[in-house]
Amino acid sequence: MTTPTPTPASDLGYAPPSNKRALWKWYLAATAVVLVFLMWQCGSALYKAKGPSNTAAQEFHQKLNAGQYEEILAEADERFARAEKHDDLVGFLEAIHTKLGNAGVEKLTNIKVNATTAGTFIVAQYKTAFDDGSAIETFTWIKSSGVLKLCGYHIQSNALIMK
Repeated sequence: MTTPTPTPASDLGYAPPSNKRALWKWYLAATAVVLVFLMWQCGSALYKAKGPSNTAAQEFHQKLNAGQYEEILAEADERFARAEKHDDLVGFLEAIHTKLGNAGVEKLTNIKVNATTAGTFIVAQYKTAFDDGSAIETFTWIKSSGVLKLCGYHIQSNALIMK
């Protein structure tokens, strides 16, 4: 005598709940956490660069106003000094001071931080009021041993051209 084997009940279209929906939510949450962390890191780098950049720009202007062009070049990064002949750089700084007068209040308008294998570069743009006109100055600083050194300088001013 054999006993009949029971036939499995039909699942009638029922499937156990899928964990895909729950996993999707976890992936989304993890991605959001990573993005928030990265944005926080970038923001804190910009915030940390703002203070030293402002201090370095003020020191640059104090030395420019005092005619201490040699000291500006001596404290600058070697890449800045190698970019042009020494006498040409001194003449450039002297021409800025002669044509625009003393630097007054500078206002930071833009800042970028770029960390590379060659160092951490900070590019800061200022709108600066001089005695005889205003200018947009772009400083490129390199962070070396915790100190910012001038690596590049660009100035735009109609007063430089008109005089």
